[in-house]
Formats: sequence, C-alpha cells, structure tokens
Amino acid sequence: MLLPILLLPILGAAACMTPSQHRAESLSKVAREFNDGLRWGRDEQVLACLSSDDARALRARKADLGDELVIADHEVKSIQLAPDTETATVVAEFSWFNQHRNVLQKSTVEQKWTWRQNHWMVTEQRRSAGARFPLVPEREARR
Repeated sequence: MLLPILLLPILGAAACMTPSQHRAESLSKVAREFNDGLRWGRDEQVLACLSSDDARALRARKADLGDELVIADHEVKSIQLAPDTETATVVAEFSWFNQHRNVLQKSTVEQKWTWRQNHWMVTEQRRSAGARFPLVPEREARR
C-alpha cells in the first residue's frame, strides 16, 4: 500500500509536463538514437528520421563505401531546441577511419531537426569542422 502512495507524486509530475517539455525530451532521445544508429549501422534508427530522398541518398553513400568506413566513436556534443520548440540544432562528433588508410579522422556534424507530424526529422546535415565525413554530403562550392 505504501508503494502506490509513493508513486503518486512521480506520476503526477510526469502528467504535468508541457508539450514543449515532451518535445525536448523526445528530441534528446531521438537525436542520440539517430547518431548511435549511424555509429553502429542501425539503419532502421537512422532512416526513420530522414525524408525518403535523404534516406535513399544515405543508402547510396553507404553502398558506395561498402565496408571501408569504420566509425570508431561518436558523441552528441550539444542539443539546442529553438524557442518555437519546432526546430533544433544537434552537434555530433564522429571519430572514424577508412580501412585502407587506417588513419583516425574526426568530423563534427551539425544537424538541423524539425518537428513534423508528431516526430523529429533531420532536415539538414553539414560538416562544421574536421575531416570530410563520408556519410554527410558536402555543400557544393559557390561560384
């Protein structure tokens, strides 16, 4: 009988979360799962967060790389939710190497996330520092 009484404040607090708090919590979880999925090759975690065009492009890049790319480590460095709670920026750092070269590279990737149809989607990715990261397309140089 004591256990249900002790759980009431916890359950009550969870029920009092605002939609923006739920979104922030959801973003943190999904962004970490997405980047973890990139690290470990868990395509279902990654592709679910991409548009069909971006998912197709990522599959093509991975197919071109074959087994050459090894992601040794990753870390989500920051998650910043915009005041509108509909957009966010996630910064992740990857340590990786090409099996033919065996030289450890580091790349920092900035991801733009958007809340669409009740879930978070990666709408843009770009390398912001470090070596060119093979899973993220480079922007074309302006002429």
